[in-house]
Amino acid sequence: MSFYYPLGLLGLLGIPIVILIYIIKSKYTEQTIASTYLWELSEKFLKKRKPVSKLTGILALILEILAIFAASLLIAHPVFTVKNSANDIYFILDGSASMNMQSGGKTRFERAQDEIIDIIDDSLGGSTYTLFFVSGGVSVAFEGVSDKEQAKTNVKALNASWTADDCASAITYAQTYFEYNRSGVFYLLTDKQYETENITPVNVSKGENNYAIYEYGYKYTDAGLCGTGKVIAYNQDTTLTVEMLAQNGGEEVKVAQTSVEVKKGEPADFEVQAGDVEYTSLRLRISNGDALGEDNTVVLYDEEKSQDRKVLIVNNLQDVSYLRNAMLISGKAEVEVVSFKAYTEGAYTGYDLYAFNGCTPATLPTNAAIWLINAVDGTGKGSGITFRDMQIPRDESGPNSYYTPRYTKGSSTQEKRLMKGIIGVDVAVREYARYGVPRSFVSVMKVGGDSLISAGLNENNDREVVFAFEIGKSNLGMLVDFNILISNLMNYSIPSVIDQTIYSCGDVMEVNVVPGCQSIVVTTPSGRSTTLDTLGNAVCEVNLTETGTYTLSVKDNRGETKYYAYACVPEEESRSEGGGIFKLTGEKENVYSDGFYDSLLAFFIIISLLLLADWGVYCYEQYQLR
Repeated sequence: MSFYYPLGLLGLLGIPIVILIYIIKSKYTEQTIASTYLWELSEKFLKKRKPVSKLTGILALILEILAIFAASLLIAHPVFTVKNSANDIYFILDGSASMNMQSGGKTRFERAQDEIIDIIDDSLGGSTYTLFFVSGGVSVAFEGVSDKEQAKTNVKALNASWTADDCASAITYAQTYFEYNRSGVFYLLTDKQYETENITPVNVSKGENNYAIYEYGYKYTDAGLCGTGKVIAYNQDTTLTVEMLAQNGGEEVKVAQTSVEVKKGEPADFEVQAGDVEYTSLRLRISNGDALGEDNTVVLYDEEKSQDRKVLIVNNLQDVSYLRNAMLISGKAEVEVVSFKAYTEGAYTGYDLYAFNGCTPATLPTNAAIWLINAVDGTGKGSGITFRDMQIPRDESGPNSYYTPRYTKGSSTQEKRLMKGIIGVDVAVREYARYGVPRSFVSVMKVGGDSLISAGLNENNDREVVFAFEIGKSNLGMLVDFNILISNLMNYSIPSVIDQTIYSCGDVMEVNVVPGCQSIVVTTPSGRSTTLDTLGNAVCEVNLTETGTYTLSVKDNRGETKYYAYACVPEEESRSEGGGIFKLTGEKENVYSDGFYDSLLAFFIIISLLLLADWGVYCYEQYQLR
């Protein structure tokens, strides 16, 4: 045994002081009594009790000495060493969405936290605690903490996420620590079934009842608006009520409902017929209560339509019909064609896209997308590119009278979007210009090291597409890939802010920086707002970590527009299924360090009992003196 505060033992000096007080204190007490025959008669009984009175005095002294002794030890804070009893304890805590299921007023995650705290409390001092948190990946929440209270505080600070996670992803972490310490004690706290080895599983699931809605959508029929989808009950056969609520600038109003008979674990189709309804958003929900309400509802917004595309083609070549037709086919677009002379003499403003075909103005328009097609006479101020020279085949009449560029196969998100649906039919180009292009531009088509089609942000921070050749002097306009390519370039140049409105938690939402964009603010379902970095970026990414509606406030030269997207609970988390194998390979060892017990509760109890007994003796002595 050792002491945290040895100077506390100075309190033992109080023992001789108490003894001295008992020695020198007066043995006589003044009493007023009646001089009667009854007192003389009762004196016989008092004489018989005198030995007991002497004993109570000694007993009181002993109790007070013991109380002083215990109080001194309490102040000194003794530590009792327990040989080979402390260990390093490791926790793997599941923080996936299914851990938010509730029963009895507590979520599965909260029950897992309670289990960890109980394990910490039951362990001896000298143990250390490490926790791997599986939530949106694996992280080490804390490592090697020896203070129990600090470890418990760290555990209570954690919260389950709404993403889909597999605890097996923590095997690599746990195995590394197990290799380092084969005597470590490992616990896996989850709501899923795992086959384990060298680790103790703690399943916090109580088989809670859960329903879910998925494969949702809406359509228009002869009877009007109709909500569709599937519902499922994971734990029992039941009848579920599905409601449709519509919102059109005010409060949500229930517009239809239907009842669906479902069997345990089997999806059941539903249709909710609402008739003619005006709405800005629709909500489908299961009205029956269960353990996880977040997967009982989904909000549907109109898929973001292609923006009204107002396009101006400034033409300095003979024929531009192939380009105009491809733009019209690519989506909703109003395309106007003017000559370069008319453009320089007039005032053409307010377009979303300016396509300069065979010409370039001295200064490019701003807050709009730009296409430069065969801009050999100059590249315009703000374009960010420079003309170098023309590349013309040496043999203009033989088999080598053309170039054969190839589509690039980049791995970036932007390159994949620009190449979406491209078949890759061979292209033949009679001649092309060599440009100095910023490194930030993405190449779509190349000849050797020269880029024939590229896209990026110009010096005005506007989206720009550069064709290094005249389309009429190639076979590109006659290929099936041409319309696909123009559609991809149009979607890049004049994008919708978001391409979809329904996601699962854990997805990454891509937000397009539209021409003229001044700022984009994303507000999460919990109300946290973040301003995206739009400067120099064509696409921003938002990690969806919460379930519910995300609001995007986009400011441009036309004002502020709001867009909405909904993130749902991942389907696999609604099922609360999963698990697998979680085995730590290697031979378990049992080499422990010395632990210690330093709880002061026992001393508080002992002192209380001694003082209580001393009070009882004192009361007895007072009774004797009556």
